[in-house]
Amino acid sequence: MLIKEITEMVHENAVQHGWWEEPRKLATTVALIHSEWSEALEEARAGRPLIYKLWIGDENEEPRIVTPETEEYAACGMKPEGVAVELMDGVIRIFDLFGAMGYEVEDPDSGESATLESIYFPDDQEAQELVPEDAGELVTSLHLATSDFIREDDPQNLLIAAGMAMIWIRKHGIDPLKVLMEKHEYNKGRPYKHGKKF
Repeated sequence: MLIKEITEMVHENAVQHGWWEEPRKLATTVALIHSEWSEALEEARAGRPLIYKLWIGDENEEPRIVTPETEEYAACGMKPEGVAVELMDGVIRIFDLFGAMGYEVEDPDSGESATLESIYFPDDQEAQELVPEDAGELVTSLHLATSDFIREDDPQNLLIAAGMAMIWIRKHGIDPLKVLMEKHEYNKGRPYKHGKKF
């Protein structure tokens, strides 16, 4: 899937939910990306699964965690949660910002629009090896790359952060595109500005 298609898709959804009715401060938008990285770390610290939903049964039943391997997961209309989901929330925010900026990611070899798969299946094995296994180290690297975007005024740094998040998810046996699409579909049904001020 082309990054351009994903960028248009998530940005259009953000516009429809009121996020771009007024000009947004770049620093605030970047801070929200940082917040997603930190939420991923909190999920890891709590020892929760990479992807899950809370299954809420009847009033006598305690909510319980269900994962994609269970039958209840597909039937559960609750919000997807977990380390992988929070990481993809950060990626979604990055692509939304790219949409607002009109920034298009090109394949360096062909000059054509790059695919999402080219980010988390890089030809360079060294790029994959640079992504830390430890969630804390990963989140530190994501914060650094995201901050470098502001310092250097270079969207490529955000693309590096998105790539690291997706490679990490893939290393854990999960398809990043599948997680992105599941969270995007959930976001489409959320209320105006997701009930938040900014």
